[in-house]
Amino acid sequence: PGQGGRYSDCSGRLEPFSAVAPDTSSAGTKMYSYVGSSPAAQVKVSDSPAYGKLPPPAVEKKGVMVYRAGERVGFSELKHHVGWMEKHPSNGCVYAAGSGKLRAYKVAADGMLEEFSSADALGNPAHFCLSADGAWALCANYSASTLSVLPIAADGSVGAATDSKHHVVRLNPQLADRQEACHPHQVRLDPGSGAWALACDLGASRVWVYAFDVARGSLAGAANSERHLLLPEASGPRHLDFHPAKPWVYVLCELDGNIVGCRWDAEQGRLTPFGSYYTLPDGVSPCRAHHSGGSHVLVSADGRCLYATTRTDGAVVAFDIDTATGELAFKQRVPCGGVCPRSFVLDYASPGGPLLLVGNQDSQNVASFSVATDGSLSLRSIEELDGVCPNVLTAPA
Repeated sequence: PGQGGRYSDCSGRLEPFSAVAPDTSSAGTKMYSYVGSSPAAQVKVSDSPAYGKLPPPAVEKKGVMVYRAGERVGFSELKHHVGWMEKHPSNGCVYAAGSGKLRAYKVAADGMLEEFSSADALGNPAHFCLSADGAWALCANYSASTLSVLPIAADGSVGAATDSKHHVVRLNPQLADRQEACHPHQVRLDPGSGAWALACDLGASRVWVYAFDVARGSLAGAANSERHLLLPEASGPRHLDFHPAKPWVYVLCELDGNIVGCRWDAEQGRLTPFGSYYTLPDGVSPCRAHHSGGSHVLVSADGRCLYATTRTDGAVVAFDIDTATGELAFKQRVPCGGVCPRSFVLDYASPGGPLLLVGNQDSQNVASFSVATDGSLSLRSIEELDGVCPNVLTAPA
């Protein structure tokens, strides 16, 4: 199906999203940005870099902080923390993972959220993505070792899962501190075709690659398929991002501190590594404790820079991308502006120019960095979140 519609069943009949319209248009939703909550992280882990250096926060609110044009407009209190959030591409709703379910929210005129639907995600998603047509949500369930696919109906509601994958592989018992089981941490659809689902598995040190059937909401591929990318066993891939114009994918490994650059064959669904790039300062070893390694990676919209957050040293690191080869060259490292930089977004809608916004989980703040024309970063401001540990951010656009 194309943008603005979905197949209502396996007959191939196209059903427009406007059949039952939510209260808010997608244009209205784009005005708002959101910060979803989590519990504190490193300050509760005895072998983490921040343990004992910062007291655990006195308050850990559950819900979503709402912003419009960079100004806070309110807090949507929830009964659960937020594993991940995404705005729907066309129906005006916001989707979030929490307490084992994928949840759908209508957006009020003031940006506040009201849940109207949920469905079992077959685990507790650390991440999910929405298909380009908005018809499907693919979930990566860290603790359950599963991937799942859930349909999104014409009225925006979430349906029962249409498919799932459960991963079990033999692992090295010497790495059982973090890699005792398969732990899918992120799933992304190939933005060019939408025909392939790539899932970073921290526990198995693999990027699973499955064919995705957009008509049926199904994942195809055996556990021993040659399409899956096997990385060094202690690497722990966490997140990846696609280059916006070239066939390159960059995989951030939480546990060994590297970013692996790969060529992406969208015809065959294959990743081929071409380089590995260390994200930490010389002489600094990555910390394998929970909440303490690399956390997120994004490529700039112009494809010239790559950014990653590193929680071992509490920093944002920038690399230049060679536009001919995809190779990375270290550019800059800046302090994250807080403690435990878990997630970040690039905001190209800011009237003052592009921003990189980092959610610092344990210090309960969001640090805003101005992005210069060459991609370099400079700290612009720090927003205190008044009892919210930021887990995930969305950009206004």
